[in-house]
Amino acid sequence: MPGFVSLVDQKRPVRLLTAALSSGNLPHAFLFTGIEGIGKKTAAMAFAMACNCFNLQKGPQAKQSDSIPASVPAEFSQIEPCGRCRSCKKIISGNHPDIILVTPAGAMIKVDQIRALCSKLVLKPYEASKRFAIIIGAQKLNPEAGNTLLKTLEEPPEHTVFILTALQASDILPTIVSRCQQIRFNPIPLNSLQTYIENAYGLDPAEASAIASMAGGSITCAESMTKSNWIDKRDWIIEEVEALPSRSINLCLAFSEALSKNREWLFTAFEIIKNWLRDIVVYKYIPEKIINKDLTEQIKASSKKATVNSLILKIKAIEKAERDIKSNSNLRLTLDSLMITLSKGY
Repeated sequence: MPGFVSLVDQKRPVRLLTAALSSGNLPHAFLFTGIEGIGKKTAAMAFAMACNCFNLQKGPQAKQSDSIPASVPAEFSQIEPCGRCRSCKKIISGNHPDIILVTPAGAMIKVDQIRALCSKLVLKPYEASKRFAIIIGAQKLNPEAGNTLLKTLEEPPEHTVFILTALQASDILPTIVSRCQQIRFNPIPLNSLQTYIENAYGLDPAEASAIASMAGGSITCAESMTKSNWIDKRDWIIEEVEALPSRSINLCLAFSEALSKNREWLFTAFEIIKNWLRDIVVYKYIPEKIINKDLTEQIKASSKKATVNSLILKIKAIEKAERDIKSNSNLRLTLDSLMITLSKGY
């Protein structure tokens, strides 16, 4: 669904953007900051749509629009692009000539990309009343690209609005930041993220809760976990960890070998194990606060036989392994040592 209503629990950014739109006095540049996957790009596109919509929905009529569900809170529907006019359709399809998107080419945004952008901005907009230059991941501007962009921001083209997105303002040249209106996007609250996953993917509430707890407030992360069968992977890791005390040393090291083959996913595996051990501790005192709610019975059983001290020692061993691996210690030796520690009973 296009527009501001597609954002999940970002009330303050929506309020600031719709207020700017209502005033008719737009700053020439915005900086949207916050973690990955919380709606910064979505908000930028929604704002560009709203500024150029031929049938902008305002006030009560926005709430009555067929494109906005009755469940959407009123504060999200005071101003909405229609999503159906020629301008909206072009933006949604990525074919609007005056909505220019710049994304990193590999690890960086290169100076040639910014020069190409600036050369387009010298010309008048083709059809939009407000042209938008949207730079995604502005923290990846290399120094030359940043300085080139700064020159354009110092003398901004007419009828053009820049929107930069970044993880945090401190990652960008202070002289660029000073020329932007900053809007901070917060991580999605746990309950909102859980509800979103349940509705979007039809997950069981307990499974959605586990994914939301691991996603760190990021919709993109939660969606990726859901699509990659994260629950199945989590279940396999927990099953292996629980079986370690009863296995031979060779089988314990086989689990170590399996983890070492997917280094990208290794730290996620560590988080899964730590959360599992944490849940066993937490269940002893405040069982309603466990993360893996869909595994309550297993957690309850493990909690009965585990001591808090043994669980804390294992969590500390995982944290040490994480630090060692990040410091380029031998991966297999580090994992083998960790598996031996985890194989000791509760």
